Amino acid sequence: MNRLGFLVLSILKANGATNKLCSMSVREITDTEEDCGYKENTIFKKIKEFEQSGYICRGLKEGRADTFFITSEGCEFLERAKNESK
Repeated sequence: MNRLGFLVLSILKANGATNKLCSMSVREITDTEEDCGYKENTIFKKIKEFEQSGYICRGLKEGRADTFFITSEGCEFLERAKNESK
């Protein structure tokens, strides 16, 4: 996992985006961490990668925007990454 992946999963978990109803759009994720220096497109690519891995799933649409949430597998993956970095 790289820094961006850790950041995306951490933002979703910290904001309670853990199910279809409580999910975040790419813009909301980007706005949460404005000083991270990543563009929406870069974050979206990382989300797609994690979606294929099963760590992130799509939530309910917010207008025309897709939303995303961290899965239980994503939470476990994030915790393992935190423990490995200690």
